[in-house]
Amino acid sequence: MEKYIVSHNNKVIGQYNRFIDAFKAVIEIGGGEIYRGELIMKLSPTEITELKDFITWIPVEPVEAPVASKRKVAVVLDQMFKGFYTEVLAREFKDYEIHEIVGKGVDKPIRSGNIIREPTENDLDIVKLIQSLIEKGYEVYFFTGDKKLYMHTSTIPGVKSYYMPPSEYPSKEKLVLEMVKYIKEE
Repeated sequence: MEKYIVSHNNKVIGQYNRFIDAFKAVIEIGGGEIYRGELIMKLSPTEITELKDFITWIPVEPVEAPVASKRKVAVVLDQMFKGFYTEVLAREFKDYEIHEIVGKGVDKPIRSGNIIREPTENDLDIVKLIQSLIEKGYEVYFFTGDKKLYMHTSTIPGVKSYYMPPSEYPSKEKLVLEMVKYIKEE
C-alpha cells in the first residue's frame, strides 16, 4: 500500500493515501515536497516473536576473516646505482624486490635473495620492466639520475619515479638514505 508524505521546511505535514490529497495539501500550505512510500512489511507482536524464534534457530557457521594480502613492492634502480645502493636497500627492505639494472653482459634476470639483476640494452627495456611489474600488481619505485628517463617514467601510472643524480649529493650514503626516506614516506 502506497502512502504520500508531505513535508515543508524539513517538517512532515501529513500522510495521505491518495496523491491528489497530498497535492492539495502542498497547494494549501504554499509549497512543499511530496514523498511516495510503500509499506514493505507489517507484523503483529505474535509474528515478531515467531520470527525471532526462527532466526535464533538458524545455524550459523563461523566464517574466517580474509587475510589481507601482502603489499607487493618493487624498487628499480637505474644502472648508476649498482652495488652499494642495491645492497643497502635490500637489507633495509627485506620484503621488497630490489631490481638492479645491470645493462649488457647478462642474458636473463638473476635472483639472489630479494635482489634481481635485470639485463637491459636501453631505456626502453627499463620502461618495459617497470610496466611489467605494475601489470603484476607491484607498487613500483624507480630511482634514476637520467633526467630524460625520469621524465618518461614519471608519466607512467603506478610508478613513483625519482630523479636523483649522484653528483648532487655529497656522498653515496646521503643519497641512499634519501632513497630509503622516499620509500618509507609512502
